[in-house]
Amino acid sequence: MTGCAELYLFIRRPYSKDARTRMKAIFQGKKREHGRFVILSWKRTGSNLLCGILHHHPEITMHNELFNTIDIFTYHPRVTEMSDGSEGNWTVLGRDLWPLHFLEHIWGGRLADGSKIKPKSKVVGFKSFPEHWRCSYNEDIFQELMNDHTIKKIILHREDELAVYLSMMRAEKTGMYMSVEYPRHLKVHIDPAKFQTFIFNYRDTFQRKYKSPFEKRDTFRITYEQLSDKEHFDESILPLLLRFLDVNADIKAKQLSETVKQSPHHEDISRVISNYEELEFCFRHTDVYFPSSPRNFEVPAKVNVASSVASEKQHSWTILLPICSRLRLSEMQDDILSKAHMSVNRHGELERRAEYVDVNCEAPNVCWERLKSFSLTLRNTTISRFRKTEIIVGIDEDDPIFNTKEAKHRIDCLFDGFERVVYVSIPRRIYGKVCRIWNRLARNSSNDFIVLMGDDILLHDRHWQEIVERSFSNISFRTSLPFGAGCVALNDLSFKCFPTFPVVHRWHLNNSESGDLLPKQFINQGGDPYLFELYSRWNASEFAVFARMENLVGGDDNARYLKCPINWPGQILAEAMKRLHNNLNEPPMGICIDVVVPSYRLNNIHLLEKIVRLRSSVHIYVRFWLVVDNPDPGNIKEVKAMGDRVNGEQFSKGEGNYFVRVVHYGDNRGASYARNTGFNYSCADWILFLDDDVIPDEHILDAYVGAIKRSPEAKIMVGLTVLPPSFNFWTRCLEASNVMYFYGIAKHRTHPPWGVTANLLVRGSRYHHTVQFKHIYPKTGGGEDIDLIFQVKERNNWSRRTVVAVPGAKAVHPWWNNGNICYKQIIGWAWGDSICLTEWGSRTFFTFPNWIEFIVPAIIYCSFSNQYTFWRTMKAVILIVCVDHCWKSWYFFDRKRDGLIKSPFVALIASSVISCQEATRLLALMQRLTLSSYCRRMDWFDGQAQLQITDMQIQSLILFLIFCFIVFIARGPPCSDQSAQDWVLFR
Repeated sequence: MTGCAELYLFIRRPYSKDARTRMKAIFQGKKREHGRFVILSWKRTGSNLLCGILHHHPEITMHNELFNTIDIFTYHPRVTEMSDGSEGNWTVLGRDLWPLHFLEHIWGGRLADGSKIKPKSKVVGFKSFPEHWRCSYNEDIFQELMNDHTIKKIILHREDELAVYLSMMRAEKTGMYMSVEYPRHLKVHIDPAKFQTFIFNYRDTFQRKYKSPFEKRDTFRITYEQLSDKEHFDESILPLLLRFLDVNADIKAKQLSETVKQSPHHEDISRVISNYEELEFCFRHTDVYFPSSPRNFEVPAKVNVASSVASEKQHSWTILLPICSRLRLSEMQDDILSKAHMSVNRHGELERRAEYVDVNCEAPNVCWERLKSFSLTLRNTTISRFRKTEIIVGIDEDDPIFNTKEAKHRIDCLFDGFERVVYVSIPRRIYGKVCRIWNRLARNSSNDFIVLMGDDILLHDRHWQEIVERSFSNISFRTSLPFGAGCVALNDLSFKCFPTFPVVHRWHLNNSESGDLLPKQFINQGGDPYLFELYSRWNASEFAVFARMENLVGGDDNARYLKCPINWPGQILAEAMKRLHNNLNEPPMGICIDVVVPSYRLNNIHLLEKIVRLRSSVHIYVRFWLVVDNPDPGNIKEVKAMGDRVNGEQFSKGEGNYFVRVVHYGDNRGASYARNTGFNYSCADWILFLDDDVIPDEHILDAYVGAIKRSPEAKIMVGLTVLPPSFNFWTRCLEASNVMYFYGIAKHRTHPPWGVTANLLVRGSRYHHTVQFKHIYPKTGGGEDIDLIFQVKERNNWSRRTVVAVPGAKAVHPWWNNGNICYKQIIGWAWGDSICLTEWGSRTFFTFPNWIEFIVPAIIYCSFSNQYTFWRTMKAVILIVCVDHCWKSWYFFDRKRDGLIKSPFVALIASSVISCQEATRLLALMQRLTLSSYCRRMDWFDGQAQLQITDMQIQSLILFLIFCFIVFIARGPPCSDQSAQDWVLFR
């Protein structure tokens, strides 16, 4: 009967490796003197205890780690003696060179002289770990062992993965593997990334490598938890295990005397793992078991004596104050601007626009009134004990108003209460190049704190310097970095949530390139956010939210110089981070995540507000980019008002690391363009793409932060996007068709081939700025997510580990069209998918024509034939469509869930969804004249599911033969034209 079942399975799926193995096993009939078994386990899972118990059984010849890379470990040392008449023993080299001969020697159960190792022995076995075969390049031998149904497999698994890894770390650290308890004072630091790699390998071993094709017949599974419960094991598990091995089941269990439990019972491992809080946070939103209750994790602060001393001392300040009398560009005359456009490069244009002529200078009274207002607010907001403040004034060398003796004397009077005023001449070659002016002014400073200001700002809060110093002290205490290693930005009311006026410490200049404030590549844009972003990678950037000021000229509006941005988030920031890493001797620990939400829908402010109110339980930096892709002015105004309200609430609470930025361009350009806009605006390390109609879980940021720490080498992280339960006939049909499979791919695969952009975390554009969403895909979306992920994977040699699943990062996506019929949405997906066929031809495979690819050429051919042939062919076409839908419906038929009456209709509509996609793809290919993709299918699993590809190809062949047979029968015998005309008249 068993042979008939195996034959049936082989005929049904002849391409299945397991089916072929089972079929082959029917003809394996070699009888042996001893039964054979192997214990498949992992280090530190209780295998020594189990082996000792089996070793004491008189009918079991038990060996230990026979294939250990160090030595041949066995309870019977004489078994290593050669039994072929030659002198000497088996060695590690001989075992690895001739593993099959060695195994035959072991399976014999006899010594070199021919006597049995145990007189009553019935079975022979040993234990094995996965690295035993991998290190000796004998994995093919292990696979043969797994495929041999006559070798019984005992799989010992420990469910507590953290305990396994901790025990491994302790054993490696102490060298105590079996008979001695671990020292009570021993503490272990566990790296989250290494622990995650262990979990991947551990689970893959027990779920895939240790899976026999004859699982139900030759496999016995046991857990460490069952083994460690002595009473339960002796009464319930051991008898079953001994019967499985076909030995006497009445023997009582007895373990080796040297086998002791090395860790105390009910041990609190949170006291053993030195970074337990960090580790628990990283795996909080996974299925990894942690025994203690969750606790908020923050970077532990070490006692920093330098910071406590620094906070008590009086610090000196330098205010960098470049001033000029030029007008803003918007106020200059057209002839000045037209001359500027004649320059040969943008720097020349910048310098020309910054030249002083009569028509581009402000009135003297306006210039002096502005400088007076600044000096007045500076006096009013500076406490007497902070009078140790110097003002370094930068004046253009040919400024007609400020570069005179009288003007400098007047400036001295304005700032007479401060320590001193230093004047620095600004040469023409750096006119308008504010960042280089900063560097020039900063070189003349020798004080502790340096802040850039201008004659066009007003300070609002007293004690602003004390607030900034307190922020530096908090940074040093929180991060354990040297006092001064950080950046604190003033709260600019005119350009909210942007670090326009950063404060740095002398420490920054002492540890920067050439002692400058900024790298020499900066011109006049990006210097302030660069400083803030640089130190945010060490959690050392803050907004002094209660140190408010206002910029009257420039900022986000028109400035007095031509703005020249550079691409600093890429190489420049990376080089600065390397240098800071070396100076601090600390790796970057800060996490910067920007959330990009393209929004076209109206009346969804409540959903957008839920997204921008997401928070993490740890200190991270988050910017929410709401990219409004709908030109409706009322909608734009509403989104901006919501963003301003949320920003105001956060700043009023003193939170300066969550910002909302609203971007719009007055047009509908599609999802790809909107996502690229936020992607390119951001300079964060990670970008989280969310759709504007999803409801993210409140812990989604924590889940992604934990995943970043667990998988630092990943480039893309796929969250879990779930849809609500089906509530009507249409949603049940969509559910049955499985078209939403990739929305929930994170719970099915550790390394998904791709994921949907409704909930997707990718590396920021500063790492690979040429990777963009392509505008060739439909505006409403479809295929652009696959394309983006494939671009990233291509740049990483198509490594599977480029993409990592984060099932703990959950978001709920609503049903399309409120759960009503949505073929339009399905057609859009298929249209975008068809573009992937031409963009990524190397990731496709060939099948025989499907129903639509078969009937379209047939209809075209018959349209040029006589009416008799045409109508016969049309009958065949109808029959082909019916056969194809019946074939698909068979896979969607679920009698248990839908009932006998409803299930055929659900299956039929579900098959129509797939057929709609197939027809759309062909139509798109024909419209674009890309017939090279005819009969080709996208490998949605990117090489991870070869069996499914083979299955599809075989199904397509069977259907193709059926279609050909239908056409052959429908055409009937050939007839004359007159007969055809008579037939038509008869019709």
